[in-house]
Amino acid sequence: AKKEQRAADKAAERATVAKVDELTLRIKNELDTSDLYAPLPPKEVCPICFLPMIGTVLDAMYMECCGKLICFGCDQAKRRVVEATNVEKKEELKRTETCAFCRAPVTTSGERKMLRFEKRMELNDPLAYYHAGCCYQGGTWGRQVDALKALELFHRAAELGVPDAFVYIGGYYADGIIVKKDPAKARACFSIAATKGSIWAKHSLGFFEYLQGNTVIALRHWRLSAAAGYKDSLDRLRDGLGEGKVSRDEYAATLQSFLRSHDETKSEERDRFEELVRARLHD
Repeated sequence: AKKEQRAADKAAERATVAKVDELTLRIKNELDTSDLYAPLPPKEVCPICFLPMIGTVLDAMYMECCGKLICFGCDQAKRRVVEATNVEKKEELKRTETCAFCRAPVTTSGERKMLRFEKRMELNDPLAYYHAGCCYQGGTWGRQVDALKALELFHRAAELGVPDAFVYIGGYYADGIIVKKDPAKARACFSIAATKGSIWAKHSLGFFEYLQGNTVIALRHWRLSAAAGYKDSLDRLRDGLGEGKVSRDEYAATLQSFLRSHDETKSEERDRFEELVRARLHD
């Protein structure tokens, strides 16, 4: 029985690799490299406060009940209002917490969360495939780390148009996880995600080029992602400034764009969430 299971697992792995290779080759052939250095498109807005979101993991949360991405500021605002009006029932309220958008009960159970992902996936929700893949990638919400399962889900999310799914697939090619190590395919995945508007992909593409020894190209990508508000990219440019690879004028112009980008996304609630995160990191 174990031998049969191993054979079945290998067959499933080969099938997944074949699908991912086919998708990657297709997008590699379709990729228009002239779009790589275009400014990133307008940011997605939170459906509650209607403010733009930068597009990082500390920016928004996926609600598997309704399939919406809402900013952490709105989620924290909802919690604070409820707790302030019901101080004595704080623990009970945690158990009866609801989604800030659709008001469905929020679950803290990994099993129930995955069931919700499955229901959203039945509706072909691209973000459900992507976030379920993240659970298997990182071993969160009670899932065991399963690179193959994660790759299967990222493949489907990428097919349905989630740019960040291509970043994960690109990482698999860059490191030779499940698929054969292939820098050209990794670059194609990061590139297509960047042209589709992912700020994380733009930064990742810069990092990939940097590791390949293409520092000038890397800095060019980081200038664009930093200008759109990605702090890690700005930090890389600051390093480049210290090394004499970025001019003061280039850094100053990018910093001004970075600050403008953050001003567009700022709110009192989001500032409070950032303060909460910083306080927890220092505990």
